[in-house]
Amino acid sequence: MTVNQGIFPSVAFRFESCADLPVLQAMSGRVPAAPSEGDVGYSPTSIDTDVDANRAAFAVAAGFELGALTLGKQTHGTQVQVVTAADRGRGLPPLFDGFPATDALVTATPEVVLGVVVADCVPVLLYDPRRHVLGLAHAGWRGTVGLIASAALQAMREAFGSEPSAVLAGIGPSIGPCCYEVGPEVIAAWRAAGVAGGDQAVIEQSTGDHYDLWSANRLTLIEAGVPEQSIENSELCTLCGRERFFSYRAARAGLARGGRMLMIAQLGAQQ
Repeated sequence: MTVNQGIFPSVAFRFESCADLPVLQAMSGRVPAAPSEGDVGYSPTSIDTDVDANRAAFAVAAGFELGALTLGKQTHGTQVQVVTAADRGRGLPPLFDGFPATDALVTATPEVVLGVVVADCVPVLLYDPRRHVLGLAHAGWRGTVGLIASAALQAMREAFGSEPSAVLAGIGPSIGPCCYEVGPEVIAAWRAAGVAGGDQAVIEQSTGDHYDLWSANRLTLIEAGVPEQSIENSELCTLCGRERFFSYRAARAGLARGGRMLMIAQLGAQQ
């Protein structure tokens, strides 16, 4: 795990496991010196010119071409889209033509940069070094109980022949089990998903149950066939770390400015 708390432009997080892989991966964060504190998510409340500037600066800092960024229209669902060279740049302004109702992207095409927008939800990275295939998923609680990580692995297998046993995975910064108190409907939905060992992701407290999105996605990946030792967990809570990350719950509680972050991933040249 690498965290950069420098001024704009900056990269807030990279997976350590990607350092020696032919994969470019980076996540933006909160940057007080930047316009709108580094918000990179277009929304009804965002200042679009600030988002434009922040995305451009993040692309420079992370080392990718902004025009190659490709996105889905995230709905907290479980739909996965295979991305080809013809899809390069989908989801960018002014068209905002991202893949409809799509929360995970997989590709074997180096010309595209996969991206997901987050602000407490889990960004899940998947890489198959044998087939040189990449996946990136946005896993909020609905996507997590819907087993989106498993769905992305299945898409990689069907489209490119990836075997989960060969896949390396990363669970990025998100709201942690320390802070994620949820209602009984969330716990019930997770238990209904039937993932082996699922109660490891439930922390019962007298004040209200907490849901561990990190453990839930880790258990989902393991059940789908990814070796446990091949999963890197950032263990960074966006609410606890709201000085460096945007957090939806922190903004809702008036603890920090609202905004969104981008996690990106791109295939590089194989050695």
